[in-house]
Formats: sequence, structure tokens, C-alpha cells
Amino acid sequence: MKKLLGILLLAASCAAQAQTSEFVQTIPEYYLPKDINFSLGGVVLFTPKYTGSNERKARVYPLFDTQWKNGAFFSSVNGLGYNFSKDPSIQYGLRITVEAARDESSSPKLQGLGDVDTAIEPGAFLNYNVNQNYSLLSSIRYGSGVGHNGMQTTVGARFTTALNDQHRITATLRANWVNAAYMQSYFGVNEQQSINSGYTPYTPSSGLTDIKLSTSWHWTIDANWSLTTGASVSRYTSEVTKSPFVFEKTPISVFSAASYRF
Repeated sequence: MKKLLGILLLAASCAAQAQTSEFVQTIPEYYLPKDINFSLGGVVLFTPKYTGSNERKARVYPLFDTQWKNGAFFSSVNGLGYNFSKDPSIQYGLRITVEAARDESSSPKLQGLGDVDTAIEPGAFLNYNVNQNYSLLSSIRYGSGVGHNGMQTTVGARFTTALNDQHRITATLRANWVNAAYMQSYFGVNEQQSINSGYTPYTPSSGLTDIKLSTSWHWTIDANWSLTTGASVSRYTSEVTKSPFVFEKTPISVFSAASYRF
């Protein structure tokens, strides 16, 4: 048990710069083989340097996932939380997630805008599995942005199908709504930032940030090893693309992750 906790703490500290998933993706209690289910791995991502950037950057992060049969989970993907439902067709609960920092040093195009620190976001989730192939997903998170008062509400739908015993493909379509505090932190330019950066002042209002389509292929190599590869494409709304430092309206991200289940 001490060894497991040590691995969890190490993985959590290494993954502090990563961002947890918009949706909770846990295995229903009925299908869990053990009281405590643990996996460890890594992911390679090729994404924009920041939201709205037309520059790309490769990143490598550790992955860890722990799920208890009582509904608790602790994961670099799902965050820290609890699923109160014992019904495999529905998931609902509370969780704490991480919103990654945005450092102005990461791109010359952010110079003068200042940093947006990593944020810890308390929130809630609700998922409904229509059947084994279709799911409706939702989450709400609060605490991101410069003043830690940004809120995000995300809704979506997922389709997944097994090609055979080892291969599964998944597609997810989602929309993300945020409040004005979030918009200002990540896309706005106040008077001081305008002086420092040379950008024209911009004060966006609350609303949708983007619509995103994601696809992935999951390969269960054996009882322990698995590999997941996928890509996503987003379309930013006009409230986002009016920002003077948003240069890419339709960003694409690619990832590949490998994990070992103990």
C-alpha cells in the first residue's frame, strides 16, 4: 500500500502542469476486477503552445489512474473525485481538477500579457450511458483564470464501438461555455496588458469558446498493457477569435498514450 501511495504522489507531482479531462471517464463499479484498480503510463501530445496559438509544441506527461470500487477515483485524466452512483448507466458526483498554467514566456506572442497560474477547480459531473455505445456527458468547473473565478460548463456526446476484443474506436463531440471572468483571463486584454504588449484592449463576454470533435483508437495489447492514439479538432467562436492574440481558428491536437494496469 505504501508503495502504491508513493507512486501516486510522484505521478501527481510530475503531472501538475498537465490539464485534466473535461469529462469524467471511469469504469462502472460492476466491471472493476479489484477493490483498488491502478494503472501507470505516459502520454505524448502535439498541441498549440497556448489556446489560440498557431505554433505547435510536443509535450510528454506521466499518466496515472486509480479507481476504487466504492466510487472514489484519483487520476491525471479525471482528477480527484467520487462517483455516487451505483447504477452503471449513470455517473454523477463531485471532483477536483487542474487547469494548466499559461506562461507568457512560452511564446513571444504572449509577452506583456502576464501569466495565468495553474488553477485547482472544484466541480461536478453527470454522465448518462444511453447504451453500451452512446453516452451523454456534462461537467462544471470553477476556479480558473487570473482571479480564480472562471467557470466552465461542458456538455457533449460520445459514441464508442468495439471492432473486436482488442480494438475500440471512440468519437466525442462537445461544446464549452465559460463566464466572463474566464474569457477575460484567457482571451481578453486589459489596459495595462495593452500598454505592455501593444495589443488593442479587448473585453470579451461570457459564451461558448468552441465546439470540439475528438476521435481515438484504443488497443488492448494484453491483460496489462494498452495503447490509445487520437486527435481532436476545435472551432473557436467569434468571441474567442476576436482576441488579438488568437491566430488559429481551427486548432488540431494529436496524442498517443501507453499505460500498464497493475
